Amino acid sequence: DSLACVGSMSSAHGAAANTRLKYQILKFTSEDPDFPVSELLSHSQQTRGWQTAKLCEYPQEVYLQFDTLVHLRQVQFLSHQSKIATKIELFTGGAASSLEAVQFKRLGYLSLDSNERSQFQARELKSVYVDVPCQFLRIVLHKCHINRFNI
Repeated sequence: DSLACVGSMSSAHGAAANTRLKYQILKFTSEDPDFPVSELLSHSQQTRGWQTAKLCEYPQEVYLQFDTLVHLRQVQFLSHQSKIATKIELFTGGAASSLEAVQFKRLGYLSLDSNERSQFQARELKSVYVDVPCQFLRIVLHKCHINRFNI
């Protein structure tokens, strides 16, 4: 089993309202070579999204760093139609000299639908509205919903 997602973050400040934030991926627990974590850096019709390694251990984690301290307003996740996390937790951290020095604060979690009702045809877009200054974002993805396409 593996899970897949595409993510984006935005900020809202005056003329730059809803600006997509630039970030880098500092650390991640696994990736499928055909769907590398670097897919989270681009957002276009050709983006294929990131998938964990097959038969990985959960939870899976991705650590992001924004170029500067930002005011995070929204985080979006677009889930695969059959490779779907049961729960995604979000943690933020302020400015720090290194990832190891960051003190993360848990913002909360979101749950994703198993997608059985659509017979695994639809992807789910979740928008999480937050209001927090941060420079680091830790995303924790829990085990996926098991279905016939994902075993």
